[in-house]
Amino acid sequence: MIFGSVSQPSHRTTSTAIQEIAQAHNFDSLDVAAAYITSTGLYDLDATLRNHFDLDDANRSKKWLTSFDYLRTEPVALEALLALPKSSVRIHEPESALANNGIPYRPFHPKAYLFRLGENIEVGLVGSGNLSRSGLSKGVEAGLVIGIDRSDPETNADLLQSIDMARLWFNDLWDAGTPLDRALLDRYARLYESTDNLSNPTAVEDDTANGDVSTAAISAADLKKLRACRNFWIDAGNVTKNRGADLPGNQVMLKRMSRVFFGFVADDIPENSHIGDIRISFDGNDYKEYSLTYSDNKMDKLVLPIPGGDGPNSYDNKVLHFRAVGPRMFELRVHKNSKIAKFRKKSAAVNGAFKMKSGRDWGVF
Repeated sequence: MIFGSVSQPSHRTTSTAIQEIAQAHNFDSLDVAAAYITSTGLYDLDATLRNHFDLDDANRSKKWLTSFDYLRTEPVALEALLALPKSSVRIHEPESALANNGIPYRPFHPKAYLFRLGENIEVGLVGSGNLSRSGLSKGVEAGLVIGIDRSDPETNADLLQSIDMARLWFNDLWDAGTPLDRALLDRYARLYESTDNLSNPTAVEDDTANGDVSTAAISAADLKKLRACRNFWIDAGNVTKNRGADLPGNQVMLKRMSRVFFGFVADDIPENSHIGDIRISFDGNDYKEYSLTYSDNKMDKLVLPIPGGDGPNSYDNKVLHFRAVGPRMFELRVHKNSKIAKFRKKSAAVNGAFKMKSGRDWGVF
């Protein structure tokens, strides 16, 4: 028998509890029911499980039961789940949410993680944390872990019944859920990425206020847009010659807290700190990791593919367009400055067009 608890963030986080479960046995399946799923939550769950229950392992079954309720689940996260091997996604009563701008007839609100090994060993974590970064590690959450080995004659009968009821509950909801396919995902993505929604996205637990309180700071409302929008663009201007006086540079300076679009927290950190790494593919090339840091000029600095190598000949006076395709994964396209008006119009439609102090335009849509 296994017992445990979640008392986040002070003692044991949801992420820590999940990691401890995954370490206990070589589980062959994971079933998750979560009210909503964010890209940052999926990234953190993958990192938590990587050494114990690899989500990319084609020998391990993954079932994800979630909802379109209140337009909180991110389409990019759903695309990533569908792309995983031996992974299935079902949506709880999607038609009601699609027909009512995200408002459901019956809200879907569970947070459960069920691990299984064969027919005998099963462990469940049920708590308050959604499949979001906040739900896994940052927010104030509580939960309980119980596990059984059915082959052990000393297994407590009440505990066995509790696990059986949890499994029956999940299976019933799974059977009633609608399988997510490309057509259903496209319908949801159109609603999620509509002008009305991206102009004022529904807040999720990963949305936090900006620690920067200066007049030039990105507001909490605009940080929601950076989190929710799939596209980010910026006028690169004259890129710093970081590779030498005779070589085109590959470090672009972004507005402070642009990091939120790329999947990071809007926390105050010391200057010259490494924020994290993201994966970028330029013009269809292979995805590679590139660094994002907070510079001593109080801007977020992103390293880009080397000009003339994995990148274009130059980034100078070009428009850089990043499109999210997965958790911390982005396609990069480079355009002439003449495209700024087009991008500005797309961003203005969702009140997501901005300007740097230097005059450089940037935005999201």
